Amino acid sequence: MASIETVSIEDVFPLEDEYGNSMARRDYTLKANKDYVKRLAESFNPETKQPDEPPVLVRDEGIYRIKAGNSRVEAMRLLKVKSFAAVVEDGDEKAVVEAAWRTDTKKTYEEAERADIFKALTLFGDDEYVSKVTGIEKKRVGRIRKGAERDGEAVEQMPLGWYEAMGEFEGDAEAQETLLKAGARAWESVARSLRGKREAEERRAAIEAAVLLAGAEVAEEVPSGMKYKGRWSDPDKAAEAVEEGTVAHFPRYYPGDVELYSPAPADPEADERARRRDMVDPLWKETEGARKEWLAEHVLDGEEALAPIVALGDWQADSPYWAGVWHAMKHLRDDWPRDREWAVMAFNAHDRSILDWRGDIDAGSCRKFISLTDAMELCGYEPPEAEQRLYQMCVDAIGKEGKDE
Repeated sequence: MASIETVSIEDVFPLEDEYGNSMARRDYTLKANKDYVKRLAESFNPETKQPDEPPVLVRDEGIYRIKAGNSRVEAMRLLKVKSFAAVVEDGDEKAVVEAAWRTDTKKTYEEAERADIFKALTLFGDDEYVSKVTGIEKKRVGRIRKGAERDGEAVEQMPLGWYEAMGEFEGDAEAQETLLKAGARAWESVARSLRGKREAEERRAAIEAAVLLAGAEVAEEVPSGMKYKGRWSDPDKAAEAVEEGTVAHFPRYYPGDVELYSPAPADPEADERARRRDMVDPLWKETEGARKEWLAEHVLDGEEALAPIVALGDWQADSPYWAGVWHAMKHLRDDWPRDREWAVMAFNAHDRSILDWRGDIDAGSCRKFISLTDAMELCGYEPPEAEQRLYQMCVDAIGKEGKDE
């Protein structure tokens, strides 16, 4: 039963738990709430210094607990009000806390305050009760309740979202420790990262089970002689792509995805290509080093001295090589002059291995190789034996005629 009574403000208190801690009010030490209370006081009747809507109190053995209107009572304290009119009910603490949560729809609480009120509600009922009062899904309430148990371990006052994240990772001590260390500012990004990692692990487990059931072999490294089929993130589609001899590989750079490889068709020239690459690669490495070292040493000789190399250049064809030239030459020397850019660009456009990606001798690359060696020799360059051997391989491959001995 409720009645309108005049009560002494000294007898009015917020709801407290069994330890004397405030359970159902905003933190009025926060600037945002102080400003709100000040604005609220300014809106009161200037004569009575009281609000148009009286606070609702619950009688509690000679004193009163605030069911609704904490801020109005604080505003009257600010105005030095001694007594005020209030709606007084014979109620219970449970009703007071429920009212405190509903007040959030009128003036949004700070995150820490909402967390405190939520914890107070959990003292009065199960997850279904708390869900009904707060409107939070029952499943989420359970996670938040579990996370709230770790609240005392955090250095800062944490919000409801942090409670839920802690409950979400219950049983994962490493993840919970990471969230504890993250603090109030970083916990959200940390939680997103942890969820992404967990989802990737769960997806990998599902895909791995599916492809193994379909007959694939899982390997940390892809064996030689395999052909790339594609990348999948769906377990069913990955399983459908498995055929006899398929190898599944989980790349680090695509967490949770699987790459499938199938046996490559027999290549009668594979052994010959491998032999050729084993022979050419070290020769090319020595040749490239010698060429760049010579150019870095002679790039200051003057444009005329490098004219044969400059003559190889074609602005439209070679301009894409400019960025690569800049970085390559800066690696060799810091003071190479910009007025030698044509020589350097032409050099970079022609300085390439004679093999293509398969390991076959490429005719176009051979022509560029020969042209650059010839031009550099006209500038005084003496090719090393490795370059001479590659030069002869180019001549043999493209049948260069009229070569000067």
